[in-house]
Amino acid sequence: MTLSFSRRFAALILLTLPLPTYALNIEELATALAERGADSTDYQQTRYLGILDEPLESSGRLSFEPPDRLVQEQRHPEARTLILDGDQLTFEAEDRRRVVQLDDSPEGAALADSLRGILNGRIEALREDYELVLSERPGNGWRLHLLPRRQVLAERIRRIEVVGQINAGLAAVERLTLEFANGDRSVMRLGPHGNADPDDERRSP
Repeated sequence: MTLSFSRRFAALILLTLPLPTYALNIEELATALAERGADSTDYQQTRYLGILDEPLESSGRLSFEPPDRLVQEQRHPEARTLILDGDQLTFEAEDRRRVVQLDDSPEGAALADSLRGILNGRIEALREDYELVLSERPGNGWRLHLLPRRQVLAERIRRIEVVGQINAGLAAVERLTLEFANGDRSVMRLGPHGNADPDDERRSP
């Protein structure tokens, strides 16, 4: 039995319509981040400071061990290490070593908790301090904005932007941007794809 012209035309229209896109949500992103577990990758960091005419460039290795140990090993331009472990932040450079308790800095603790919350997939726990805005990017990409809710945070941080990809159910962070209330900005690019879409880091949510 042959289809009438009207039915053939309707079928052709249906074939040309775009397929519905899959909408990523916070819970699915959190699961994909948690599934990645411990990770270590190279990084490049650029800091834009209002008191300097040129940005500061550095690079090294960033390692995360769930649930809350984060090690930033800077190799260039000079060797130094920052270790965030539990409620303790340790700075090491040459023969110097300094230990700071996060309890002494509420805004520092909130910032540390936000970074670890993203890396270990505990995103929902950040809602008390931040408004979470998730959007999709081309391919399997995603973008998450964290906008401070509390005044004590807003006085220091304008926003945090995290950009990444999801592949085979695992989420990778490719770029982390911190914009401070005073206009300073820090951009950390992670792994081989961290330099993709360089203009994105300057866009507002």
